[in-house]
Amino acid sequence: MQALATRYECPIEMLKVTAVGVKSRKKIEDTGRRLAQFAEALKLPFTFKIAMVKDIKDIKDIKEGIFELDTGEAVAVYCPLLLSSIMSQPNCLESLMKALRSLNPRLMVVKEFEANHNSPIFINRFYEALFYYSAFFECLDACMDRGSALRMELEETYLSLDIKNIVASEDEERVNRRMKIDGWRSLFGKCGMVEADLSLSSLYQADLTAKQFACGRSCTMENNGKCLVVGWKGTPILSLSVWKFHAVNVKTFKRLL
Repeated sequence: MQALATRYECPIEMLKVTAVGVKSRKKIEDTGRRLAQFAEALKLPFTFKIAMVKDIKDIKDIKEGIFELDTGEAVAVYCPLLLSSIMSQPNCLESLMKALRSLNPRLMVVKEFEANHNSPIFINRFYEALFYYSAFFECLDACMDRGSALRMELEETYLSLDIKNIVASEDEERVNRRMKIDGWRSLFGKCGMVEADLSLSSLYQADLTAKQFACGRSCTMENNGKCLVVGWKGTPILSLSVWKFHAVNVKTFKRLL
């Protein structure tokens, strides 16, 4: 938002954000208010809309109409920690990718866990989860107080269920099928998508933000091709990549996923 507000060439006419959710509407509304206040301080034209759907993986719910797109608008899609949660349902993943493609976005930004939790072999998943979450919890210890209500909710509501699902569940019950960036490159390539560069400005801002915190020195950022991998003391935690949709044969699209 800061970059858009200070852009002198082709100044932005309006920044429109549509948040798609299936629950917790109040939390989304709170986020919208914070963004609106920030935009106002920057004197950036801004609108925020919430689109609540029954199932974010259903193409009948994710369609162009819910975004109220105007002719000539440049669309960008942000998918944070979503795609890996539906890897166990290829038909849902196929439908979602088709729905996103129908929006004709200029870019799709993908944030995913940089971990290989998709092995069919239990011992492989166990070791991957052990090293990954050891670094994750060490990061929490450095960044958040153990008595923090937010941390307790994160550990009890999300992390514990994630670990249990990755390690103990099999077949269709194992919904967390995370891949490293190379796996996403292979999948997106088959979908007719091409990886784009992150701007030097965004990389600079990421490094600057990390340095503002005392524990930021333990936060590592490395380039993996055109992707940014964020880690804790060298252990990869998250990947951030940018993609463009290119033409793909409709007859073969269904078989790609």
